[in-house]
Amino acid sequence: MCLIALNWDPDSDHPLIMLSNRDEFYQRPTRKAHFWDKHPDIFGGLDLRAGGTWLAVSTKGRLAAITNFRELDTSGERSRGELTSGFLNTDVTAEVFLKQVHTRNKQYAGFNLLLGDNTGLWYYSNRENIIRQLKPGLYGLSNGLLNTPWPKVRRLKKHLKQAISNHEINPKHLIKLLHDEHRPPDDQIPDTGVDPIWERMLSPCFIHSPAYGTRNSVALILKRDGSINWHEQQYDVEGELEQAFHERLSMPERWLTNTKTVLS
Repeated sequence: MCLIALNWDPDSDHPLIMLSNRDEFYQRPTRKAHFWDKHPDIFGGLDLRAGGTWLAVSTKGRLAAITNFRELDTSGERSRGELTSGFLNTDVTAEVFLKQVHTRNKQYAGFNLLLGDNTGLWYYSNRENIIRQLKPGLYGLSNGLLNTPWPKVRRLKKHLKQAISNHEINPKHLIKLLHDEHRPPDDQIPDTGVDPIWERMLSPCFIHSPAYGTRNSVALILKRDGSINWHEQQYDVEGELEQAFHERLSMPERWLTNTKTVLS
């Protein structure tokens, strides 16, 4: 997962609207979102090499998403994908889980972790080392810290805000916002230490190159009744569309309880 924009509004009819693009090498084997064989209460994509996930939800009322933190050193003793699946497979709260992760944060390459449960939405990066409970609002996340104003983060947040203002909360429309190949001018592209050619290639919301690019787009809409609309679009090595699919998931209403008591 390399780009996320979300609107968190727990008192509305749509408490959570999340858009996400997952960028990866085309040769890395993965499965699109599905109910996992070993954990049938979990729905999400699966990395077939390391066994983790970039975005998934549990019908027990939990959500987890992760992005990598872009830096030259990407080594780590443990796979970052285990953080999301680990949370979905535990009963502890998001805050407690993040405190546990914090004690072993140096075992992972840089990451940004978003978690949701009946206490609200939470964020933690092992490059900032602060556990945050998110207030209601609009957020963007790529491969820097939360709300780092990279051009593609600002652009996707702007488009999501417009869609909500125009009552265009339609999964197909939201997916189109993610298929945005606008490339900012070179003087606006962030300098994260990687090769400038890679910085330029990674700068759009939707990425396409011969070996690496956006593999899938997801529009996730949580409704007040506890149901989730999950709309996913796959892309192949040529950047062409594969068949999209839509899934409606039933979540417990307790996912929405206690969300008014959010902290900074």
